Amino acid sequence: MHAVRRPLLLACGAVVALATVLPPLVQMAGELFALHMLQHLLLVAVAAPLLAAALDCDVKPVTGWCAFVGIFLFWHWPAAFRWAALHPAAELFELLSILAAAILFWSAAFSRRHASYGARALLVMTAAVATDLPGVVMVFAPSAVCTMPGENALRFGLTPLEDQQIAGLLMWVPANLIFFGLATFLFARWMTSDRELVTP
Repeated sequence: MHAVRRPLLLACGAVVALATVLPPLVQMAGELFALHMLQHLLLVAVAAPLLAAALDCDVKPVTGWCAFVGIFLFWHWPAAFRWAALHPAAELFELLSILAAAILFWSAAFSRRHASYGARALLVMTAAVATDLPGVVMVFAPSAVCTMPGENALRFGLTPLEDQQIAGLLMWVPANLIFFGLATFLFARWMTSDRELVTP
């Protein structure tokens, strides 16, 4: 069963990852900030978990957490984002580094080698809270702080602020469903394991 499942997970993760860096999404993401954040969402919350489950890497929790949160927050700093948006090679590096860091994170979250279910639940929850910060800022900022070059949102009937708010909601809500869903599962397994240990 595992011999079949791992290649399938690898193939699915690779397809999703490639879809984020190939047309038509990569072209549209160059015009709308919300679609650029959709790229990040697909990489972090879909492609990376699939690839991590397939690769089964041995990553320590602190390493995975720091790599993911640090790189994620760096690329959502407005100056870093604008630099990547203006240079295609930098933008590709941005997407690949986010994917690589997310694979490290999910590998640590899935692995039972270094941490209990409870510790991994905490790992996922704290990462979710830390990476929520850019999304919260984007939703509630009084003006647009992250925009694509050329103010292309107007062509789609959106103001730059509306484009940013949609991007923030994409980062905030769907990602949290996945992160907190896994954290809840891990917490439930932790509680079940504890009860099994104390059952006479």
